[in-house]
Amino acid sequence: MYNIPLQFFVSPITKQELTLKDDSTLIDKSGNIFKRNKEHGFWNFLPKRSPIYNDEQWNAFKKLIENFVISYNQHPEVNVSYDVRQDAFDFGDFCKYKGVVLDIGSGPHKVPSYIKYKRNPDAQYFGLDILEGEHPREYNFVQGMGEHLPFKDNLFDVTISGTSLLHYVDIKVGIAEALRVTKSEGYLCIWLGTKSKDTPKPKESPEWYKKLEVPEGAENPFHYKRYAESDFESIFAELKARVLDKEVHPVDEWRKNVFYRVR
Repeated sequence: MYNIPLQFFVSPITKQELTLKDDSTLIDKSGNIFKRNKEHGFWNFLPKRSPIYNDEQWNAFKKLIENFVISYNQHPEVNVSYDVRQDAFDFGDFCKYKGVVLDIGSGPHKVPSYIKYKRNPDAQYFGLDILEGEHPREYNFVQGMGEHLPFKDNLFDVTISGTSLLHYVDIKVGIAEALRVTKSEGYLCIWLGTKSKDTPKPKESPEWYKKLEVPEGAENPFHYKRYAESDFESIFAELKARVLDKEVHPVDEWRKNVFYRVR
């Protein structure tokens, strides 16, 4: 059973306070209802329909998630937080976990490797993901969307996103939400994976990948849009977020991982 204090939560849609209707039901003043998962005990804060997306965007978002599930089931080791990977270790070191930590987009596995192998035993870990995934998790877990976080303002000392922001349709909303739930003296850590436009395509792709559908409006089967460092830094400036630290880790001549610590 996952045990998160109810005072941590707000409605992910309206940001109103939530009332405990019974042991398995939370409700906000607008009548939005959120249920506890009967089998595993975590709260499900997924909206039936995101109010920030139009029909095309919402359908694209759902298809991107479906494609990710196929990818994870077929080839889990390419997921950045699946197992022993140097880039995940680098991100875990960069995050400097302390206090109360939230991982937005924590993945379908029991614990992401950037926490599993770099855990600070004195920190308290919470995770949110759109997928139900494997249970029991090795941290307190809720199901939800990064664009609609079910947590109150200024709650977490460290908030992190290990490439999950790249799967959003509106990435600015996701960054704004992550900053909202982060304490003013805390920080948000973001892992951005970039790829140049002239990156050569693989000579051969697996059959399951060839069958993936690119959603209408999206750039590829997994991303609504590919982002560069300049895109992220423009969003930080627009949101009045200050970059405290930045690390660039080249992967090859076309790809690199960029880590940001912002407040």
